[in-house]
Amino acid sequence: MAEGVEIEVNLPFSEHDEMPFRLGDIVLDKKFGDLHPSLRPIDQIRHEWKFQFRLLKAEWGQPHFLTMLTGVLAFLLGSVSTEIFSGGDPKLSGIDGFSAIGGFAFFQLIVSSILWIWFFVQLSVNFPIMRGHIINVMIIWGSVFISQVVLHVSSPGFPVGASLGDALGGVILGAVGCFFTYFFWKAVTETRDLHVMEHHVHTDVRVMEEAMAEHSLFSWTIMVCTWVLLIILNGWSGAHFIADRVTEDYAVYTIHLISGVALIYVLMHMLWFPQRMLGEGTRVQIRAAAAADANLLLDGVILVSEGECRSCKASAPISQNDAGETVVDCASTDCNSRGPAGNNCEGCSENYPTRYTCSSCGINSPVGDYIPDSEAW
Repeated sequence: MAEGVEIEVNLPFSEHDEMPFRLGDIVLDKKFGDLHPSLRPIDQIRHEWKFQFRLLKAEWGQPHFLTMLTGVLAFLLGSVSTEIFSGGDPKLSGIDGFSAIGGFAFFQLIVSSILWIWFFVQLSVNFPIMRGHIINVMIIWGSVFISQVVLHVSSPGFPVGASLGDALGGVILGAVGCFFTYFFWKAVTETRDLHVMEHHVHTDVRVMEEAMAEHSLFSWTIMVCTWVLLIILNGWSGAHFIADRVTEDYAVYTIHLISGVALIYVLMHMLWFPQRMLGEGTRVQIRAAAAADANLLLDGVILVSEGECRSCKASAPISQNDAGETVVDCASTDCNSRGPAGNNCEGCSENYPTRYTCSSCGINSPVGDYIPDSEAW
């Protein structure tokens, strides 16, 4: 019987090396799966969330909490106003509606807008690898929220009294939000898959499986779905309280306030965890986009430093990364990884070669000699 295989994680990013604990170190005292096998997914969610919340508690600092406070203040300033309680003037709409807003309420509106802009700016600063998806987040949030407003236009008591024809606009906006949510989820999960295949490559399949389990996004996916549901609940409760003024239901308004604060935290958690898992040097994109970038590299559209023999000018599989290190193929025939010359290969534990023999003329030279000199442009 083969003994258990221990995974040794050596990520190229320093922040991974400094992790106080890993997912495999977390142990659940009680498991629902012991009662019935169908309850094991609940244990997996509990296991991963316990790890994430413990890691969050250890690593979130002042910038994260100030960003969350900014988002909460922006939401509350826009949601708690005397104009909302008074009901406003139903005869005014569009630009004319601003004339009916009181001075202090208008001041709240301006400050809330500024804080919302600053909140999203801080999200891009605190979570740089997710910066390209901040626009996706805004589209998801806006389309799902506005869909609830549209659904309440013809049916103030939505879903009571709603008709399919009147709900078409809201359904389309909701579908747009779901599409961008799927795109966002797919980009993170496929980037995770590429990360594991590139940085945790190993000849033993069991070690690769353990690495994939260590980078599980199952509970993170649940959190993404929870965030979308919170937007729906927040949009519905806010639109319902404003639209149905026959009976002012402050319980619905309270739900709007609580869900709004909760979805701001969930959003930050949702953006933080992929960055903590993948590292700040990662580019979060779907597999098709990564393949397109690779094709551009091969076609020469994007210029990179490719190896070249100085004697016969034949090409060599040697390049230079952004840090100035010479990147070569592993010398082992059973390993297909690449890395800086002289460093230890994570796949087969051998050192990357420091010399290379030209396949065309047979000259053996240090790998650094194969990097062509380039003038600064």
